[in-house]
Amino acid sequence: MAVVNESGMVNFQCAGEIIYEGHCYVPSSGRMTKTTTVSDDVVIAAESSIDDLGVAKLLTAGQTMPFFVPGCGKTVKVASKTTITYTLLCAVYLSTTDGLVDTSSSGATMIGHYAGPNNVATSADGDLIDVILDVPIGGLA
Repeated sequence: MAVVNESGMVNFQCAGEIIYEGHCYVPSSGRMTKTTTVSDDVVIAAESSIDDLGVAKLLTAGQTMPFFVPGCGKTVKVASKTTITYTLLCAVYLSTTDGLVDTSSSGATMIGHYAGPNNVATSADGDLIDVILDVPIGGLA
């Protein structure tokens, strides 16, 4: 078998917006934009768009950023909703707002399994958790 993408990361063109590490993005008109639907097929931002001063940078439409692809098997940081308690190897799903994830499977795309410390609760939207991207593109229902 020939290896197509050993790193699990791909550079994609982005819409004119700020990219945040660990948030989930979906193509819209061929450019990555933050997902707002629980059933989207997503990729996960590998890093944030930051300027030289460390401030979040608004990208120009068409600029590229690196994203992790579901099913690559990598353990990556993914942004969670607040007040979610994660147990080791629990399923992680897309959430309903702002490209975040949680543990609710109600019609949502599964992206992987939690791989951090057991019984950890997030304290704010966007807290980064460790997720194994072991579910193929399109997730599991």
